[in-house]
Order: sequence, then structure tokens, then C-alpha cells
Amino acid sequence: MKRTTSITRRGATDVLAGVLALFLTGPAFSQTKEVKVGVLLPLTGGTATIGNQTKVGAEIAAELINAAGGIKSMGGAKLTLVFADTQSKPDVGVAETERLIQRENVALIVGAYNSAVTFPATEVAERYKTPWLVSGAVKDEITERGFKYIFRPNNKATYDAREQLDAIDQLKAETGKGPKTIGLFYEGTDWGRSHAANIKKLIKDRGYRITLDESYPPNQTDFSAQLLKIRATKPEALIVVAYTPDHILFTRQFHESRLYMPYGIHSVGGGSEDPSFYKAVPAGAVKYMFVQDDFQVDIMRAAKDPTAISADSKFRAAMGYGLNSYGAQGVSNMYIVKDALERAGSADKEKLREALAKTDITSGPALITGYRRIQFDGEGQNTFAHGVISQNLNGERRTVWPAENRLADVKPTWPLPDPSGR
Repeated sequence: MKRTTSITRRGATDVLAGVLALFLTGPAFSQTKEVKVGVLLPLTGGTATIGNQTKVGAEIAAELINAAGGIKSMGGAKLTLVFADTQSKPDVGVAETERLIQRENVALIVGAYNSAVTFPATEVAERYKTPWLVSGAVKDEITERGFKYIFRPNNKATYDAREQLDAIDQLKAETGKGPKTIGLFYEGTDWGRSHAANIKKLIKDRGYRITLDESYPPNQTDFSAQLLKIRATKPEALIVVAYTPDHILFTRQFHESRLYMPYGIHSVGGGSEDPSFYKAVPAGAVKYMFVQDDFQVDIMRAAKDPTAISADSKFRAAMGYGLNSYGAQGVSNMYIVKDALERAGSADKEKLREALAKTDITSGPALITGYRRIQFDGEGQNTFAHGVISQNLNGERRTVWPAENRLADVKPTWPLPDPSGR
């Protein structure tokens, strides 16, 4: 009798354990509760202001996504952002990529703004078969190496260069006036050299002549020698490629030199998209400046999308100014991640890579940057990426190219008035 009782009790215990195990491993407990997303950005160093703007945009988007129920196909899994600081240095970026993948076990990585960092760091991600969503970096070759895990929603350098020249062509066609000579002045890392090479390649059939082709090492303390070369070569328009600290110093010194450029300075993003740049230079120094911009900065005037309005409000509260190119990229990046996770239904890297490769976004917050569509080609480049060209008019950057993006009250100034009255 005792033996029978013992067997019965043991059986009951086994059944109870089995039921408990089934409960703990069933659907309610098998769902991933979080998805770790590595975000690699320059949070210190020469491009820290830009990296921190992207960081805030990404944080805002993750907060909005999580508050709206997280990743619904994964049972409401929340996005957990794991930030890493590149210090604006390639070797640090590579080491931090390794750490995010090996130690933090992130599902994918977003980053890293600087082309000189993103280029080697994405090679590490490719080796570890970890999906990478490029944020900001434009070096053409980032998506021209046959990699399968690297995806770029934003422009590559060729697109930026083409847009600057298209804007000059359009303004020339509208007014019958335009430059015959163009100067190139650019920082000497991957980004600047890539942009200059593309301008030189694209300019051949447009009737312009390059009179200045000048690179400089980053973190300059004085641009006097370069300004003398600009004065001597007399370009009628000047294309500038510079990160924030160098752009601030160059713009101040250019303004003090009283050089007249009849068809203006045409800056390709970088420092000229950074609000801290405008706080650090005299208003007169940026008057009429043209900026190739990855975000239509004046479009928020007419914004109706509730997510965009909310993101702009939160960004303004955090930063003291409205959503800009880098903040918008941070927001967009996270909504692209959300879209891929929803379709993958998993944080598995292979499934996530497959989902990113099949991305086709035609509406929603991922397009807050102004893209009409996000769809990656076989090399991971969004061929629908584009920017706009703004001109600083009456203290505001207003979109002047393409013409269909101009708001009704915008009239470009072309050519620029000579401050000496000549």
C-alpha cells in the first residue's frame, strides 16, 4: 500500500512538473521581451554634436515605438538601445563594433555617421554576419563591396555631388546667370575625398571649370594659407566639405577676409547641417550660403503627420531647437528597424537580414527625412534616397532645390549681391 502511494505521489509530481515546464516554455514565455539594437555614433570627439543629435532622435523613436506597443509580431518586444561611442576615430569604432556584437549580443547595429569609421566597422559586422543600418555615412564604397549585411537608407557621395551640381544648373537655367569656375575645398578623410572625386567626375559635361582643388587635414587651427589660395584662384562658386569644428573656423575666417563669391558657398551637409555651427558664427557669415541637406529643414512648417510632430516636439524639448537632419535620421533609422523586425517576427540575424533586403517603405515615420521611398538594391543602397539644397535667406535655411520642394514664399538669391557695392 505504501509502495502504491509512493508511486502515485511521484506520478503526480511528474505531471505537475511537466505542466509547469510547458507553461514556462509556451507562447507567453517564448516571446522575446526586448530587442537589443547597437547604436554606434561619435558621442565625443570632433563630430560629437552631430552624433548626439542622432542619438536623441533614435531615443525619441524608440520611446514612441515602445509606447505604441513595441514589436507586435514579437509579442510586444521593446527596443533596447545599446549606445557605443566611436570618439570619431576609426580604430575605436572597429573595437566598439566588436564589443557590441560579441559582448552585448545586439541583433543589429545602426551607425556610425563618419565614413572613415563606418567603412572599416561595417567590414567587422559583415564578418560576424550582423545586419548594419548605415546612418549618415556617404562614402560610395560602403555599399559597393558586395556585402550582404550592410544597408544604407541615406544618400551616398555620388548622390550628394550630383544634387549640388543639379541645383547650380537649375538656378542658372532660371536666371540665365551662373558660374563658369568652381572651387573645391574639402576635408582630407574618406568623406571629403570621395565627394571631391565625384564632383570632378560629374562636372566634365556641365561646362564648368575647376580652378581650385584643395584638401586640408581635419582639426585645423588656421585657414589663412588656404584662403590665400582661394583669393588667388578666384572661383565664382565654392564647394565646401567640412565637419563642424573646421566649418566654424573656416566660415569665420572667410567672412573676415571679405572675399566675394558671386555664386556662393555650397556646403555639402556636415557642419552646415549642425545647429551648433550656426550658433558659433556671425549671422552675416552664413547669409546666402547653400547647403546640401539630408532633411528638408523648412518642411516642419507644414507637417501634419502626428508622429513627426511628436518627434519634433520631443527633440525641441531635449535640444532647444527643432528636428534637424541628424535627429531625423535617428528617428528614421529606428522606424526602419521596427519595420524589418515586424516582418521578420524575430531578432534572429539571418531573418532580420532577409527582412531588411526586402524593405519597401512608402509611407510612415521612416520617411520623416523626406525620402519618397526606402527600398534597397542588391548592394544595400536605397536608390530612392535624396536630399535638398537650402539657401540661408533672412536668417533661415529655405529649400530652393528641387523647385517642386520650394515653399510658396521662397525666392532664391542668385547671383549674390556684392557687399562692396561693385
